[in-house]
Amino acid sequence: MDRQKAVRCPECRELTRPEDLYCEACGAPISRAGTEPGDRNTAGRGSSNGPLDRDAAAAAETEHVELAFDDMAGISDRGLRRARNEDAMALARIAARGARVMVVCDGVSTSARPAQAAQAAAEATFRHLVAALGLGHSNFEQAMKEAVNVAQGAVCRVPYEPDGHGEGLTPEAAVEDQGPPATTLVAALLMEGRVTLGWVGDSRAYFVGTGEAWQLSHDDTWLEEVIQPHLVGEAGAQVALRAHVLTRWLGSDQEGSPEVSITTFLLPAEGFLLLCSDGLWNYAPTPGQIRELVSGLPADSTPLQLTRGLVEFARNAGGADNITVAVATV
Repeated sequence: MDRQKAVRCPECRELTRPEDLYCEACGAPISRAGTEPGDRNTAGRGSSNGPLDRDAAAAAETEHVELAFDDMAGISDRGLRRARNEDAMALARIAARGARVMVVCDGVSTSARPAQAAQAAAEATFRHLVAALGLGHSNFEQAMKEAVNVAQGAVCRVPYEPDGHGEGLTPEAAVEDQGPPATTLVAALLMEGRVTLGWVGDSRAYFVGTGEAWQLSHDDTWLEEVIQPHLVGEAGAQVALRAHVLTRWLGSDQEGSPEVSITTFLLPAEGFLLLCSDGLWNYAPTPGQIRELVSGLPADSTPLQLTRGLVEFARNAGGADNITVAVATV
């Protein structure tokens, strides 16, 4: 081990190897400012442009976080009814590759420590994709699959005591612990006019053009996979009661490697790639409604102004859940 370059884990203080992205002892991400691929222009949860003070990020988690570059931005907001923010996000721009990385995660509120699960998944996915790009990898779908596998491992290492009364449980989960830490995830890698998407759960990806919009992901939910293909008659009201029951997520109660959906799209010439948690799309569930929201904002809006407008819409519509939105110009 090269002790001159080694860094101690910020969580357990174990000495790590220079090439480690995560602590082998506890699984915490290792920050190496100035040495990590893409570090010249990256943003993590709670920062705007540049390395992040972890204490400042933790203090910001429960309320409102904004990240911004000139060509992409993200906002994570507690909303109006939740006690804390259990979403997480990460953005990066790797100038040397002309690439951008976006990650949005939504902690499962009925699991233990959902905020920590979402944060662990977002950071792990973000760091792995940035590192892969820095090493010159060109198989982006393979890099995305590996990143989600790393995120699964990070979520599984979030401390958990299955007694239903552990520290960090949400009010919804405090009465009865329904499982170990869990989160959804949607991630995008934009490069060379293409986007590679990976997702598990019901956080979504959209493309919004000048005249049309498309939902690029599908939901891993009971409604999407079990009922909707056979939906007839007056079943809609009953279906709505279970519309958000997840069939896939990241967490230790998912056996083996996560069943991640991965796809690559050739992007149109102009528009916006939008990632969001259900705190937004619950109030605008169709691509057409998302397009109307975007087109209703000033035409010269920056990505940050777009995200602010979309978050404000969700808050004004009720703000029942945490709201996370990330937008990149194309």
